[in-house]
Amino acid sequence: MKHRIIAILLVLCLCASLVPAAQAAETRSLAASIDIDQLVDHGISMFKALEAGGKWDSVANMTSIGCVGMGIMGWINSSALQLLKWCASSAKGGDPEYTRSILGDDLYYEVVNAPVAIASELMPKWGYWGSRLFSAQELAAARTLLGSTVGIRVQKNLARLYITKQAQRGWNAGVRTEAGLLYYCSADNHYGEGGVKGFMSKVKSALGLSSSGIIGSLRLFHQGAVLANVDTLSYRTKVYNYLVKTLKLNQDGDETTPTPTPTPDPTPTVPFTDMPPADHWAYDAIVWAYNSTPRITAGTSETTFSPNENVTRAEAMTFLWIAAGKPAPSSTNTSFTDIKVGSYYYKAVLWAVEQGYTTGRSATCFAPKGNVTRAEMLTFLWAYAKKPSQSWWNLPFTDVPAGKYYYSPVCWAYYGGILVGAENNGNSFCPDTPCTRAYVVTYLYNLFVMTAR
Repeated sequence: MKHRIIAILLVLCLCASLVPAAQAAETRSLAASIDIDQLVDHGISMFKALEAGGKWDSVANMTSIGCVGMGIMGWINSSALQLLKWCASSAKGGDPEYTRSILGDDLYYEVVNAPVAIASELMPKWGYWGSRLFSAQELAAARTLLGSTVGIRVQKNLARLYITKQAQRGWNAGVRTEAGLLYYCSADNHYGEGGVKGFMSKVKSALGLSSSGIIGSLRLFHQGAVLANVDTLSYRTKVYNYLVKTLKLNQDGDETTPTPTPTPDPTPTVPFTDMPPADHWAYDAIVWAYNSTPRITAGTSETTFSPNENVTRAEAMTFLWIAAGKPAPSSTNTSFTDIKVGSYYYKAVLWAVEQGYTTGRSATCFAPKGNVTRAEMLTFLWAYAKKPSQSWWNLPFTDVPAGKYYYSPVCWAYYGGILVGAENNGNSFCPDTPCTRAYVVTYLYNLFVMTAR
């Protein structure tokens, strides 16, 4: 009897020790759990094998959707234009004559000068490049450029950007294995950021999972797609077979069907009447900022968030400080004469200065009431993320020259999935433009939730 009691106690201790480990596994970030370089390599292999053309120099008029598609991921619309813009700015160190000699004067001029975002009223369905078809001469020229050393390098960089951002969304949706994330990336590439939410909802519902449920294996993920009979099931099956048979990535995670959750987890709500629609890029970030613990922002009133209102430098630093857990500064002294003791932002600014996230606008001026610019906000976040650097950075923005204090922060944000909305839909980043509340909370959401660090 004594030995039985001891055995039971040992089992209970073991189970108790496993609970924190399981909880820790759920709170780990994408970057801490998945080999991102391997994920990107496998993703490129998958897209090369399964997308139309399957080659670096693939360029074709995709008549079923009425526009040209190109490259290994079958980029269309604004993505296709952005790809050629990057090639034009990267070739021979940006030598315009090199790119012009390949594309020809007319196509080169169009690629360099056409904005990526076209006013919706000009072409309600797609925008200009959503209905852009190439002549035979243009097809040949684009193939030459995309198949060149520069074209391949740019496509690898762009593919890394896309696959990483897609995988971050998949991780946030509860997908927890490399194979599952690649399956998600394929769906995201077809449905788009808004449509893939509906796809995931159908899959989880078919599996009996709540909206916050975890999908722990590729086999389970595909099983959900089959049960839901999603509209792209034949293609999803091709993706599944490629991941299993070619990349041999089917040996990960728990492949047992979970017990259906009787009642789904409640969806976080907000009291704001001025929220953007649910498929807007800032929607999830605003919900997160309001429901986070501690709360990052309660809005501008009991019923308004004011997404388009500019954020002051004091507010921006306070938002970052709260998102970081309100760490206490070690000093109560500051050289800034415009920082008042006891103000709501006092500890946040002291902490940021101690950590090296800001030096103010001068040695004695922080300018708390001044609007925080896009360049300043990304520089704060880049410093918080320990100032990462990559050798393959190349920006499409003409107003972010190398040597500016915000060059590396913008590069990091562009490739790390921080940037959203209007600022990265064209050739200009607009570094001196004030950041709105929608942008600031979305930058923070991407950094702290979407594991862009």
